[in-house]
Amino acid sequence: MKRKMIIGGVLLVLIVAALVWGFFIEPNVIMVERIELEIDNLPSSFKGNKIVHISDFHSNSFGNREKKVLDNLKQLNPDFIFVTGDFISWTTKDLNSCRIFWKELAKNYPERVIGVLGNHEHRHRNLRLADIKKLLEESGIEILENETKKIEKDGAFLYLVGVDDPHEGYDNIDKATKGINTEEPKILIAHSPEIFRKIKGKNINLALVGHTHGGQVNIPFITNFFIPLRYDKQYKGGFYEEDSTFLYVNRGIGTTFVPIRFNSFPEITLIELK
Repeated sequence: MKRKMIIGGVLLVLIVAALVWGFFIEPNVIMVERIELEIDNLPSSFKGNKIVHISDFHSNSFGNREKKVLDNLKQLNPDFIFVTGDFISWTTKDLNSCRIFWKELAKNYPERVIGVLGNHEHRHRNLRLADIKKLLEESGIEILENETKKIEKDGAFLYLVGVDDPHEGYDNIDKATKGINTEEPKILIAHSPEIFRKIKGKNINLALVGHTHGGQVNIPFITNFFIPLRYDKQYKGGFYEEDSTFLYVNRGIGTTFVPIRFNSFPEITLIELK
């Protein structure tokens, strides 16, 4: 009996510790993942440039987590910031506070913060998508919807292809890439890795996505609590390469459904182009 009580007590302590860690500690520790990436035909003027890839803020206001993002950006000093959707959650109410964060995000990087929309923007219960996009762009964040932006530097350029949310089926890769030169380097941003199967053969060098939260709760040897993909669930998080196209799946900053993370730290990705 005494042995069972000891075992029960130890298990209770471990469960409480795991809950404290998952709810209060890990969601607030932002990890910076650093990658050096060689891209074919990259113009020399872009070599050494640093891209910050961020995703899934799920902001309800301008809070501590958002402030930590800004602090990290000051240290990283990127040339470009690409945001792959879910700036807010579908239940977010304090858009004025979120706008303060967006303005701060864009203030030090004029015309260099570019994003796409995610499923939570599309499904917001009170705001129209057009109004959310307008608020973001008035804050200084450019939003691409199935279109391509030509980024120029010292007379050379690369294409940034921005695709609307693939998870809800708003993507149109043919429209987004229509008329662009197939020989020039191309980076694609979209909300979900569900776009990956659709861009093979499109001469995309690098695709940056989010949405998965890296599984959000990963219990070793048991299961992934949260991989919200309709298919291609193998692209949970991290770096992949298939058919000469690179894919990076960012774990995101915020949480959804349950405000907990376990074995899936919030992430800012820093990519140095080679």
